[in-house]
Amino acid sequence: MNQAIRRDPVPPDTRLPVVGRRLAARATAFQASPWSVPADLDHRHASPISLSSGAPSESLIPVERLTDAASRVWAEPNQWAYGGTAGYYPLREWLAHWLGERSIVTEPDHIVLTTGSQQGIDLAARVFLDPGDTVIVEGPTYIGALQVFDSYGATYLVAPMDDDGLDPDALERLLADRTARGLAAPRLLYTVPTFQNPTGRLMSAGRRQALVALARRHGIVVVEDDPYGELYFEDAPPPALRALDPDVISLGTFSKTLAPALRQGWMVLPPDLAEVMANAREVNDVMGDRISQRVIAYTVNGFLDEHVAWLRDQYRGRRDRLVAALGDGLPASVRLGRPAGGFFLWADLPDGMDAVDLMPDAADHGVLFLPGSWFYPDRRPDTGIRLSFSNVPPEYLDEGARRLTSAIAASLAVGAADR
Repeated sequence: MNQAIRRDPVPPDTRLPVVGRRLAARATAFQASPWSVPADLDHRHASPISLSSGAPSESLIPVERLTDAASRVWAEPNQWAYGGTAGYYPLREWLAHWLGERSIVTEPDHIVLTTGSQQGIDLAARVFLDPGDTVIVEGPTYIGALQVFDSYGATYLVAPMDDDGLDPDALERLLADRTARGLAAPRLLYTVPTFQNPTGRLMSAGRRQALVALARRHGIVVVEDDPYGELYFEDAPPPALRALDPDVISLGTFSKTLAPALRQGWMVLPPDLAEVMANAREVNDVMGDRISQRVIAYTVNGFLDEHVAWLRDQYRGRRDRLVAALGDGLPASVRLGRPAGGFFLWADLPDGMDAVDLMPDAADHGVLFLPGSWFYPDRRPDTGIRLSFSNVPPEYLDEGARRLTSAIAASLAVGAADR
């Protein structure tokens, strides 16, 4: 699709009190989260199994290490005042060194700590987007990013994907078409190139090179979101986009490797953007949580790499278990992915089957998932479903797969009978 997509605003609810009808236009973007829908369906079964949550497993959080670090922080003096907007400097120093080992060359002064990578998406949108500007997103893409861009009045150009991630050649053709029609280049490109949410796909090394070159030619700012890059199950992934081009804005988070409740992430910025992004954060919330930033600083030093290596083994086992169970039960007409890392696998249902329509039937069978259409800005019909193995105990994955395959089989049988 080469037309810019704008989400239709929700008209003001005339049943609201007067003050509710005075909301700004951008408030129409603040609708109920799609993640609430699976929660609303879980009552349909006595013991539902959720393959919809993208959270890390609570059983894998290093509670003892975090508790020891927190005890040290609480005992320190001078921790109760305001601090620097960019975040706790020793943690930014550690990040600069740790990222450097991964070919991302930066300095502590070019890192801004954020309230998870979600705030990083918001700050990038706040700094770069005016209402009506176009953002390139992958099709499909992360729901939380769409929520942010919607709130800034963005329109969308959806870049096609295949098993090797975003297709730069296809995107080049879409951009050429825009140019031929006299349209301005998109302002921003948002991508999750490594074990993408929602598909789990990994962008190939060649495509990464081609994508940053394409963005540079067209003057498009690239925002690379990398929550899952350390959670690889086979070979390490290709270098991050930020390692290929210092103008890329790179986002990271401790939510997937330590604990989401810490709400700490980071932005790696080009030198000329670091100050303005820190200032934008100051306007947003003055500063981050100094306590949790210090807890993380004491936790990660001499620990994180070993912990992440252990996490890879744990999540690899869960991936293998779910893929094997689904492979044993799904009909051949379902195309099942096998991600090389991250939290998600993607399955394409047979042509003609609607993933949204399958949701309540699957909930009746006791399993929850997210439909592919939700990961597009225009909610286009899509046969894909996102299945998460990260937050399900291994012993429940077999049963979750059995319930899902039963729901799909029942839906196919109804469809065959209707024909």
